[in-house]
Amino acid sequence: MFASPVNFKTLAYILETEGHDAALALHRCGLGSVDGLRDDGPWLPVGQLEALMTAAVEVSRDPSFGLVAGKSKALMRYVTLTHVTLVAPTLRHVLADISRFAALVLDKSEVTLCESPEGARLDVTPVVALGTGGRFRTELVATSAVQMIGFARGGAQDVLEVEFPYLCPLDQAARYETTFGRRVRFGRDRCSVTFNASLLDVPLQTHDPVAYAQAHARAEAALSARDAGPRLVEGVRRCLLTALPLQLSLRETAERLNLTERGLRRRLAALGVSHAELARRCLQQAAEDALGNQRLATKQVASRLGFSSVASFHRAFRRWTGQKPVAWRTARSIQGDDIDSRVR
Repeated sequence: MFASPVNFKTLAYILETEGHDAALALHRCGLGSVDGLRDDGPWLPVGQLEALMTAAVEVSRDPSFGLVAGKSKALMRYVTLTHVTLVAPTLRHVLADISRFAALVLDKSEVTLCESPEGARLDVTPVVALGTGGRFRTELVATSAVQMIGFARGGAQDVLEVEFPYLCPLDQAARYETTFGRRVRFGRDRCSVTFNASLLDVPLQTHDPVAYAQAHARAEAALSARDAGPRLVEGVRRCLLTALPLQLSLRETAERLNLTERGLRRRLAALGVSHAELARRCLQQAAEDALGNQRLATKQVASRLGFSSVASFHRAFRRWTGQKPVAWRTARSIQGDDIDSRVR
């Protein structure tokens, strides 16, 4: 799983806002300064986000720093989501928009609305659930959920129950009660916030129909651009593979996709990949596919892929796989025979 750089920048700003050393936390998880993270840059592994969340707890010296982070004004760094939710008609719209547009910053939404005759419940499934980072994320998302209920003019009496899937942290009971009320429960099988269902459709005082329509349209456009990423990569791969043995340059690929060279480079960079890397992967895939055909000599494979000599093909293939083409083909053949014998 991966996470948008916005998550990392937001957490860094939360630390700074609360008077802590964000640079130290970033350094501890292998990141440079916050200025080096672009909102539209390549997504980073969730494991690295977990490391940053753990570092945030350590740097703040606050075991329940997630309770602070969930109320921080720095969460406004989630610009697209913030613009939509601040002017939404109702809490129901807010939750639906968060669920829909969460894909702009994470692989999945962390909050799910469940309705029943007994009331409304927000199930929290943090992108990281275990360890120090997982507890931090659980606290942050649950606190933000309660903040949203307050945004809908809900009071302490409207938060009916808050559940956590771990025991109450040592010496932190009072802080949890201050944030969630006395009906906070630990050691349950999930994290959830149960609240007064009537709040879902209470008109929000900050609703602005025009601003909401505009913000919603911008979010939809951003989501469409995000969804278009895999299609773009597949389009580039198709161009590169069908052009072999001609090895297309960035400019030639862009022309075939009716894009400018600069535009294609920028869009691929936003997806965390380069044209050169895709070209290498496609060439390796084509080489492995061709070597799988035992009737083709290595020289023929090299020629089909546009290499000037067998020697240059050998060097390239060894750089890709760590093996010579003949050794790779032999190993593949043995694996195939072994599979066939097991099937029989």
